[in-house]
Amino acid sequence: MEINTHAIRRLRDFLLSARQPVDASNMATTPDVDPWTGTAIARRVEPFAETMFLVMMADGEPDAVERQALLGALNVLTEGQVSARLFEAMLDRFAADAAREGVEARIALLGARLSADQDERETAFTLAAAIALADDRVHAEENATLGMIREYYGVSARRMAALLETID
Repeated sequence: MEINTHAIRRLRDFLLSARQPVDASNMATTPDVDPWTGTAIARRVEPFAETMFLVMMADGEPDAVERQALLGALNVLTEGQVSARLFEAMLDRFAADAAREGVEARIALLGARLSADQDERETAFTLAAAIALADDRVHAEENATLGMIREYYGVSARRMAALLETID
């Protein structure tokens, strides 16, 4: 699939400009408790974050700009509520889940979790496409992962084409 479109490049650029981590000093934390896990915002955002993570990891070599775009997306989705520490912990958890269960199984689970809302499925797919293009090239593995996401998230080929061309 061709995701190097004007719309996806604009989204990628926006995400890269929104990458600044929040200052965690105002978040209630203790050494043993992650204030993110289990919160309503975590439950809402994590399917999007993990979808983007799986695309970022698809080629086995995530680069810094892909991580920056993912952090930018999380900052936008959470209105700045993800600290750098929480971001790293989330990525570690996603990596462990993918290693234990497999990428396709994770995508299938995420697709089922998002299945009730077409807008959310499409948003997750579109954000994942922007992550794949973050480093200005889309590897075959990233493209294949996007194909699985499209299938499991129920995004038709026609709708995918529209999403890749018409982001506002």
